[in-house]
Amino acid sequence: MPDLVSRPTPREIFLTKDRQLEIFFYTSNITKYIQARVVFEQAGLLLQHFRSRTEPYSEEYKEGKELLLTRAISEVIGKGLGSGSLFFVEDTSLRIEALSAADEDFPGLAVKEWFAATTFSELDATLREHGENRRAEIKSDIALHVPGFSKPVFFHGRTTGRVADRPPEFEENFRFPWLTPSTFNGWFIPDGTTRRLGEMNLEESWQFDFRIQALESLISRLEEYTAVLNLPTQSYIRRQSPEALKQLPLFAGTVFIIVGHTCAGKTTFGDRAHQIHDLVHIEASAIVRMIQRDRGEDGGSTFHFVQKLLQEHGPDIIALKILQIYSSQFDKGVVITGFRTVEELELIKSHLPHAKVLFIEASERTRFQRLLERGRSPECRTIADFRHIDNQQMHFGLLRVAEDFADLRLVNEGTIEQFHMQIDAILSGTYGVSGVTSHAAPPQKLIVNQLLRCLNALDNAGRPMSTDEIEQETAKTGSRIRHNNANKVLKRVPEFVRRLEIDGIRVRYELLNSGRAYLRYMQRYKGLKIGRIKERSD
Repeated sequence: MPDLVSRPTPREIFLTKDRQLEIFFYTSNITKYIQARVVFEQAGLLLQHFRSRTEPYSEEYKEGKELLLTRAISEVIGKGLGSGSLFFVEDTSLRIEALSAADEDFPGLAVKEWFAATTFSELDATLREHGENRRAEIKSDIALHVPGFSKPVFFHGRTTGRVADRPPEFEENFRFPWLTPSTFNGWFIPDGTTRRLGEMNLEESWQFDFRIQALESLISRLEEYTAVLNLPTQSYIRRQSPEALKQLPLFAGTVFIIVGHTCAGKTTFGDRAHQIHDLVHIEASAIVRMIQRDRGEDGGSTFHFVQKLLQEHGPDIIALKILQIYSSQFDKGVVITGFRTVEELELIKSHLPHAKVLFIEASERTRFQRLLERGRSPECRTIADFRHIDNQQMHFGLLRVAEDFADLRLVNEGTIEQFHMQIDAILSGTYGVSGVTSHAAPPQKLIVNQLLRCLNALDNAGRPMSTDEIEQETAKTGSRIRHNNANKVLKRVPEFVRRLEIDGIRVRYELLNSGRAYLRYMQRYKGLKIGRIKERSD
């Protein structure tokens, strides 16, 4: 799994504990709320919105930040809206260095009004008159009301940078509306980057966004509160969550397991399923990051961490964790993305046999171009780097044979709009769109047939075998697989068999557990019976 520039991390405690906090954000600014909701959802928390036609509290900027927010908390409580609830308010301030005094920020807390009355060209001209000092700092301040506390709890975020030297020319991000040219985010270039905050994608902006910094600090405190569980009863809700895997819902909703190579479109599929079709999107990579963070190993290579994790806890550990954490949500319908081992797929199917496997494919050139456009992996600059990532992913086994398991297949080579149409068709149960095919019957390709029968021969023998021995064994269950064909087939799946080479002794192959998992899956869930499959002639 490739390391990313910056990724939000789920907090396991929000997904597993019986008692969960209910938090409200009091604001009339819908864009602020949407941003906060995204940050909370990435952590595993739900965020409620207090909707008001007017400002929920007055803003007297001369009082200063903490006093303003403290009085805002008191006003909200005074209106009878939240004395027994966990809620927070937030204010943003801006300091343009050339226009500020030593002890006073300009425009300070009045940034909203100042921005509405100022054009970029006016600010640019003013800064040129002040010696081209374009330094600026944006701050976010949050005040959290905790029932029983006499004072609010404060959280802060700040980003330093400079005002750009030309007006913004990028388009609105309708999915994440705070990343926009229409606020100061479109004029502001954070330190450590050459891009404006407003033109970044979500993951790139995560490490630079002042409000996300404050929200992440708030969420860390809420993580502590959840662990302590000493809040009054109106401050939390109970999750009706089964505690054992055998208590998974009998009538689970739609379950899709999305498999594909890096940048094929798995995450986009999951996001679309969640946002438009109201399915729960579970990312295997997010579970990995959660475990990595909880073990204090989040500074190293994700690929090597996963290798170690699977060796220590078994190749199905991520799927097992998903079943434990999300057991109460499968009745809502679920899309799981990012599995890398056959055993993960096998475990989910054993508990949810109606789950469908969707294989998303795209050409190497298309996927590499998408990775470059996203800018999420700066260490991957060449096609050789990208192929190295692909090889790492195939090392875990599933991607080598993902097509064999597919109930549905989607070719994602078009525009994002075309991809959305394909996703919507699949989730609505109508597959009659270009690029989507359904495998109504098990795959009968010669290569699948030969692989199954070679693995079956090794499994029956219970010991390593040479390809000559495999040829003799396969003759007992159907047409003979010649030794040179057996060698070609088995060399393609180094994750399923170990090649044993010793001088003076014919090469032998030993069946590995992942190979046995492939064999079980194809027989149990694809309906293939060894010895009854008819081969095509060579």
